[in-house]
Amino acid sequence: MLNFCYMIVVACRIYHVSSAGKLTRQCKESYGKCGVTTDVSCNRMFGPGWVEMGKCCNSRPCCVEFQCGEIQQIPNGKMTKTGTAIGSTATFSCDTGYELRGSQSTTCTGDGWGYLPICYGCPSKTTFHFNGTTYTIPCRYLYSIDAEDHCKGQGGNLASIETEEENNYLKYVAKLIPGVSYWIGLSDRKTEGSFQWISSQQLTFTDWYQGPPIQPDDKTIYFQNTWDADCVLLNQEHSYQWSDETCDQIGAYAICEFWSVLSF
Repeated sequence: MLNFCYMIVVACRIYHVSSAGKLTRQCKESYGKCGVTTDVSCNRMFGPGWVEMGKCCNSRPCCVEFQCGEIQQIPNGKMTKTGTAIGSTATFSCDTGYELRGSQSTTCTGDGWGYLPICYGCPSKTTFHFNGTTYTIPCRYLYSIDAEDHCKGQGGNLASIETEEENNYLKYVAKLIPGVSYWIGLSDRKTEGSFQWISSQQLTFTDWYQGPPIQPDDKTIYFQNTWDADCVLLNQEHSYQWSDETCDQIGAYAICEFWSVLSF
């Protein structure tokens, strides 16, 4: 019986050492470093930009140097960067005929690169990318139905906003081109009170203005006593939160969306 128990202890010890060695190897294969103790942060052991990403043997942290990753070139512009580690910088410029809107440079932090600038292209159009999607903003005022036709004629749709992250980025871009509101591809023209994306994407996120007046209210803020407000704007009057407005009485810019990164 004692021999049997001894064999179990030895087997468990071998398994523990084997598992610990595997963790250490996995850390090093991911270009990490094993911490020397469990009670000191990666940042203190190896310097700014080092973060914990898993464990090594004896519960020591596996520390890796945080990388912001690559930055896609901004449409109609150029970008140069010093690296991808924390503290690296990227600097932007626009081609002739385009105006840089936003910060000329951005720095890699623990949260990533941050929002990139755009190259403002009016009187033609402005093009920008976000999370693998291309957007364009034609530089003219359109009624909602005309905005929809314009986007479809380019091979896209009025933008469908599916996440808070996407919504915040589009609001950021809208603020870089101040003084106008923007049509997006949401409406309740088919069934009053039931808003749907023109693209048939599922409605999973909303950013209705909470008033006063609380949106949606089936009325436009621009003409008193006007009902049948069935189309949706990123409304400059509401800090680019959403409002329902009449589709054929209000001129606004449009945000067209294309579900791949395109070159325009």
